[in-house]
Amino acid sequence: MTSQLSPEQQERYVRNTSVVGLGEAGQLRLLASSVLVIGAGGLGSAALPYLAAAGVGRIGIVDGDVVELKNMQRQVLHTELGRNKADSAAERLQLLNPDVTVEVVPDYLTADEAPELFRGYDLVMDCCDTFAAKFLISDACREAGRPLVWATAVGMQGQCSVFGVPDAHGDRLWLRDLIPVEPDPDDYPRATEIGVLGAMVGQVGSLQATEAVKLLAGFGEPLVGRVMVLDALRGRWSVLPLRAARP
Repeated sequence: MTSQLSPEQQERYVRNTSVVGLGEAGQLRLLASSVLVIGAGGLGSAALPYLAAAGVGRIGIVDGDVVELKNMQRQVLHTELGRNKADSAAERLQLLNPDVTVEVVPDYLTADEAPELFRGYDLVMDCCDTFAAKFLISDACREAGRPLVWATAVGMQGQCSVFGVPDAHGDRLWLRDLIPVEPDPDDYPRATEIGVLGAMVGQVGSLQATEAVKLLAGFGEPLVGRVMVLDALRGRWSVLPLRAARP
């Protein structure tokens, strides 16, 4: 980690370093930090550019999917159909900020490889759209000892929280504290059934990026022990408390 920003970096990040609590020390921490983002779809399209623009020094992207026409109303990071989403996203991020090193895993995440992969990064971000993937990610973060910025977005509703960071009671909460048992795919709504508004997904993905920057730069109060819920249809944000599940 360098001890000071270069003149070019001072200009690039001046709006960051002017934020109370972040400053040049926080920016240097960002440049020395790493985030692994699972999913470069709707949530990832919002979160990834803001992570890169903020100067997160190393960003990994995991996604085995390809860009389809039906993705384009919300997955605004991509411009070319048929490309792997992780490769497509990496190309855009490197154009956005040359300070950032982007690493690509152009495959779907597996339970076997996840914990070891996660240990190579400071923080993991869940930008997936199925609960099977979300439980896999949360369980692997717990095993690897890495904090997780989690979110969901479907229809006109979204949720976001931070897991794996001690709360006010010293507990490290995980997805299973919020949802004890993985739901059956037929028991929860999905975008393939009820749609999803692109701008709403962008709000939630941007919130994820904000939480990640706060954690990595070491300032502010992250969403630990709380779940932020967006009801975009009615224009309401709510914050719900979360405690560790009973054994």
